[in-house]
Amino acid sequence: MLVKSEEQNMIYTISNDLLTLTIDSKGAEIKSIRKDNIEYIHQDDPKTWNRSAPFLFPAIGCFKDKITKFNGIEYKLPKHGFVRDMKTSLVSKTDSSLVFEVTQNEESLSYYPFNFIYRVTYTLDNTTVNVKIDVVNTNDVVLPFNLGLHPAFRVPLFEKEQFEDYTIYFNKMDNYTIPTIDLQNGLIDWNKPMREFKDFDTLPLNYDDYKNDALVFDNVKFDEITLKNNDSGYGIKLSFSDFKTVGIWTPNHVNANFVCLEPWIGCADAPQSSGNFVDKKDVINLNPQDTFSTTYKITILK
Repeated sequence: MLVKSEEQNMIYTISNDLLTLTIDSKGAEIKSIRKDNIEYIHQDDPKTWNRSAPFLFPAIGCFKDKITKFNGIEYKLPKHGFVRDMKTSLVSKTDSSLVFEVTQNEESLSYYPFNFIYRVTYTLDNTTVNVKIDVVNTNDVVLPFNLGLHPAFRVPLFEKEQFEDYTIYFNKMDNYTIPTIDLQNGLIDWNKPMREFKDFDTLPLNYDDYKNDALVFDNVKFDEITLKNNDSGYGIKLSFSDFKTVGIWTPNHVNANFVCLEPWIGCADAPQSSGNFVDKKDVINLNPQDTFSTTYKITILK
C-alpha cells in the first residue's frame, strides 16, 4: 500500500498485508501499530500520558539542579532532550518504509550547542516494525549524547482483560538491583537500592511495582523483551541492540492502560553527578563527521 500523508498534521501511514504503521513527523514518533484491527500502541491521553513512543535524544531523564554543562557553560537542556518535540522532515518513502531527518536549529542550539543530523528509518517486514536510528556528527568537535526509546504498549488489549493478566519476559536470566528514583527531582540514586531481583527473567504486571516511578535495570544481559497475555498469546516482542539500561514504567498517579518498555544508552543524573554532560552515565562521544547507528524492532504476536 502506498504512503498516505495528511499534510496539515504531518501524519504518515504505511501498510503491508499484516500491519499498518502510523508515524507523526513531530519527533518521528510511532503513533499506531495495528494488526487485525487491534491497536498495540498507547494513544495520547492527557489523563495518563500525552505521548506514544518518543525518542529520547540527546539526553535521558532529569538533570541535577535542572542544568548541565558543556565546556564549563551551563545549559538548561530539557528532560529527555528535545528531538521528541522537533518537527522532522520526511526524506524518503516507499510502500514499506519511511525515513525522517531533523537537524539542529536556533532553539536547540540554545540548550545543546552542537550540530547534528538525527535520522530514523522505519521498515515493515511481515509482523515486524524495524527501526534504525542514525546520529551524524556534523561538527568539527566531538558530539556527546545519550539515546533512549520510550514506546508505550497498550495493556490490556481487550475489554474483558486486566492489566495484571499480562507478563513481561526477558530472554536472558540475571540478578538486578533496582535503584531508587527521587520523585521530587527525578534523579536516580544508585546508592539506595529499592528492590532486588534474583534469577530474574519474568515480571508479572502489577501497578504497585511503579509507585516509586520506573523500575530501572542496569547492565542488562537481555536484548529481547516479550509482553503478552499468557492465556491469549496476544502481545508484542521488543528486540534491541547497544542499549545497556532498561526502564519499565507506567504512571504512578493513575492506573493507566499501558506500560512503557524503555531501552536506554544513559539515564537521568544521580544526586552525586558532577553536572558535566560528558561525565553522564554511558555518554556516547561521537567523533567529527562520524555516524552512530543502532536498531530495534517491534514484533506483533498472534
